Amino acid sequence: MRVAPTRRDAVVGAALAVLHLAFLASTLDVGFSRDESFYFNAAEQYAGWYDLLLKEPGKALSKEAVDQFFAYNGEHPALPKMLYGASWRLFGRMHDPVAEPFSRAWYFQGNPPDTLLGWFSESTAMRLPALLLASFLVFAVYLFGVEFLGRRAALFAALGWMFQPHAFWHSHFACFDVPVTAMWFLSAWAFLKSVPPPGAPRTRSHVRWALATGVMLGLALNTKHNAFFFPPLAFVWWAWTRRREWSLRLEGAGLRLRIPPVPLAFFAMLLVTPAVYYLLWPKLWHDPVGHLKWYLSFHAKHEYYWVYYFGTLYTKPPFPLPFPFVMSAMTIPGTTVLLFAAGSLRLLREWVVRAASRFAASASGLASRLPVREPGMVLFVFLNFLIPFAVIAHPKVPHFGGTKHWLHGVPFACLMAGVGFEVLLDGLKALADRLGRAFSTKGVRVAGGALALLLFVAPAAYDTLTHTADGSSYYNAFAGGRAAMGELGMQREFWGNSSYSALGWVNEELPPNSRVHFHDTTWDAVRMYWRDGLLRRDVIPVWDLGSADELLFHWHKEFTDIEAEARDDWRVDLPAFVSAPDGVPLLDAWRRETPRGKTP
Repeated sequence: MRVAPTRRDAVVGAALAVLHLAFLASTLDVGFSRDESFYFNAAEQYAGWYDLLLKEPGKALSKEAVDQFFAYNGEHPALPKMLYGASWRLFGRMHDPVAEPFSRAWYFQGNPPDTLLGWFSESTAMRLPALLLASFLVFAVYLFGVEFLGRRAALFAALGWMFQPHAFWHSHFACFDVPVTAMWFLSAWAFLKSVPPPGAPRTRSHVRWALATGVMLGLALNTKHNAFFFPPLAFVWWAWTRRREWSLRLEGAGLRLRIPPVPLAFFAMLLVTPAVYYLLWPKLWHDPVGHLKWYLSFHAKHEYYWVYYFGTLYTKPPFPLPFPFVMSAMTIPGTTVLLFAAGSLRLLREWVVRAASRFAASASGLASRLPVREPGMVLFVFLNFLIPFAVIAHPKVPHFGGTKHWLHGVPFACLMAGVGFEVLLDGLKALADRLGRAFSTKGVRVAGGALALLLFVAPAAYDTLTHTADGSSYYNAFAGGRAAMGELGMQREFWGNSSYSALGWVNEELPPNSRVHFHDTTWDAVRMYWRDGLLRRDVIPVWDLGSADELLFHWHKEFTDIEAEARDDWRVDLPAFVSAPDGVPLLDAWRRETPRGKTP
């Protein structure tokens, strides 16, 4: 049943969150991904609206002002980019256009704003809200686990989420994937707390949590469109768990439908959520129907990116149905995968035994020895794990982005792994009891539990903290590690961030005014490398092989013709620089040996 978290629980959760933030803050040497570079640009443009709001509030709310500042990247809600822009304006160290006139070209409309606090580099200032939200999610996972699954499961669930190489890598970015994961999780937690257990009366607390659900879901929808799938999930869960309270019977001359009490959270979703959604997305203020229609159409007809999966390059539907499940089994640390399997089997066994106890008296004894869990809670966790995966598994849904598009299901998978950790501890306790009284003392049990936690968390922590710069290329030991990318024919990296690994070589080795083909790295990313002082300002970025002196080739199967063309046209046999963690190339730097325009 529900256990109200104590102050000590809050302290433990906060300590884990602070530790996670410390890990993130100490690993900021992560290159700028394609998506993040677009959101850097959007955040900077949106931030200009704040200046107008302070000077002329009436004008800032006009359609002309909204169209001016929020026109870019309208295919995604504005909230994350508004937060990134506000953080950038407040904390970022801007270039001085008087001392560095060349820096004007790096800013929107050639106008770098004044530095305010100047605590962080521009990219770190933009990333700060995402870093904080990612860390708060650790706190939320732990307290959710304490409340519904127990402290032992909660501890491993929080640590299991902290040490996910792919999720940890994504947690650095001023993007939407980890923020919407946090928003989804908080929406789910608030919803579950808003629904009284079967037979329990509704209290003021449930009303408050219902309102919180409406607000949190509004924030989630304002973060990314993944959140549209949560209300149907919540309705299916409620309808199924209260199925015995539904009835349809003949009374008098007609039929009478009896339904269970409807959760107040559903009314909040219908009333509060749309209000929050509307208020926090300026593009909806003046044309809500038109822009929402365009927005939904954009994502319903999203272009297909190519996916390299077990040696096959998928360019169009149908995509492989098991893709998200197999990719997660290969890219979540192996120890967490094992505990997830153990936890899933434990929860399945509990469900089978409880179901059997309704029909067979012989099963009642087994059921009485099972952990006491709130009815429907296990199904709720399972659905929140399953649905994000299942949506992407559909063969006609674009399969791109590595593992990020179902990331909001992974914290719930970690909660199930936390149950698996309890299975492990129960097994150790049973073993200690068999070995005798000397092994079953409290001190021995605590030491054994701590050792088990260390053995199952340490490998995941090591994998996470040694893949900070290239987390999207992580594959676990069961899959063969990074070698899986070559040996099994899997995608190596996704978002153009690997240029970061070559910046030192570019800065030190290339002649002045070199023309560099940055391949999968965008102009906005290059712009931020300049602004953060990571790239020489004389380097000329181009995205045309014919006019380039060097090529930074990001290893994607669908782009290998570009590397082959550079090798053939430039008559070079070997790259001048290679970034190859564990011997698997992620980026090759090719250098033209003959000046442009001359025949070798």
